[in-house]
Amino acid sequence: MQQMKFGKIIYLCLIPLFFSNYILADEASIKAGESKALACTACHGVEKSNNPEWPNLSQQSKKYLIEQLHLFRDGIRKNALMSPQAMGLSDQDIIDLSNYYNSIEATKGKVSASDEIIKLGQEIYRAGIEDREIPACISCHGPQGLGIDRTGYPKISGQHAAYLEHRLEEYKEDYDNRESYGKNFSIMSVISFKLSNKEMKALAEYLQGLY
Repeated sequence: MQQMKFGKIIYLCLIPLFFSNYILADEASIKAGESKALACTACHGVEKSNNPEWPNLSQQSKKYLIEQLHLFRDGIRKNALMSPQAMGLSDQDIIDLSNYYNSIEATKGKVSASDEIIKLGQEIYRAGIEDREIPACISCHGPQGLGIDRTGYPKISGQHAAYLEHRLEEYKEDYDNRESYGKNFSIMSVISFKLSNKEMKALAEYLQGLY
């Protein structure tokens, strides 16, 4: 019994060391990511991207960023600008870049659309559309649109409306190929397929100002 107590004490004493090493490793990865992100900032900036067609990456889910960079690197997700940039990334580069952007506090977006459009977007986001079996976005992305990192559901609040609208259109257009892009893409593709162009725009405009 005494031996068991002694073992438990040693275990409890070692816990802070494990966490300390984990934090230091994370900080080192963020620092490495900051250096590696110099090329990325030309388009994505730091807190905010330089073009509304390009996504903001600050405070984004690490799991989501890792997944997307792997898809670009492996040629599954294609983009004329991103695909060449991702081709030369190692697994560690991808982890470091994702840790870095996740560590940056995001800037707040601003509402720019009419009250009617914002109201429609808010209704879909918070309640879905029951008669078309469209779930409420809040169930996966949360009340503030911050997403869920452990599932890879991305942060979508404060994102450029132009980018979000284009992304929803991509999900819809690739409905027939949705399974090849992974589980999360497939989920969004099924949802976007049921949305009208007006509803996609309303969601995008609402999310731009959500925080």
